[in-house]
Amino acid sequence: MIQHHPSDETLLAYAAGRLPRAHRVVVRAHLARCEACRRSLALAKSVAAAKLEALPAAPLAPDALAATLARLGPQEPRRAAAPEPTTVADFATGSWIWLGPGIRLMPLIPRGPDNTRLDLIRVAPGIALPAHGHTGGEIACILQGAFGDETGTYAAGDCAEGDESLDHEPKALDVGEECICLIATTGRLRAHGWFARMIQPLLGI
Repeated sequence: MIQHHPSDETLLAYAAGRLPRAHRVVVRAHLARCEACRRSLALAKSVAAAKLEALPAAPLAPDALAATLARLGPQEPRRAAAPEPTTVADFATGSWIWLGPGIRLMPLIPRGPDNTRLDLIRVAPGIALPAHGHTGGEIACILQGAFGDETGTYAAGDCAEGDESLDHEPKALDVGEECICLIATTGRLRAHGWFARMIQPLLGI
């Protein structure tokens, strides 16, 4: 049973289209597994729609629609949307990079102008990631297995969020399978150990 969810602020930002792309992917992965958050998102959208409906009407120029369509240019027929990736198999289409004993990383979306990136991280049971902090926000959806850190225990489907104040040492729990997480980060890690500081520039994390 899912115990940890995105914050209300994150869900509202998702509904409003204000989350960076990498963070949106993580929230979608959680929403695919969490009925409670899907209901909260639907409620947020309906409240926003009601507020828009309550705004006073603004007059438009007679040619406003034609001018807007002209600016958009020719439109191709709308195609059916591809299914959203939600599982390890959906996301793990690249190559795993060795980070240390029992730890692998698969970059999915490289760091862009918004200073965010998206990765899969795979950790063997009983293995801990190097202790680290963050210079920006982080959000993760656990796709398989479980881990624990200073903030709690997180299992498949759970969402873990942190900000610049978070310092932790996540450890994969021995639940019979590896822990695989989809993680979006803004900014970079503040590595505490020498090994993590050594490999950080090589990976751009």
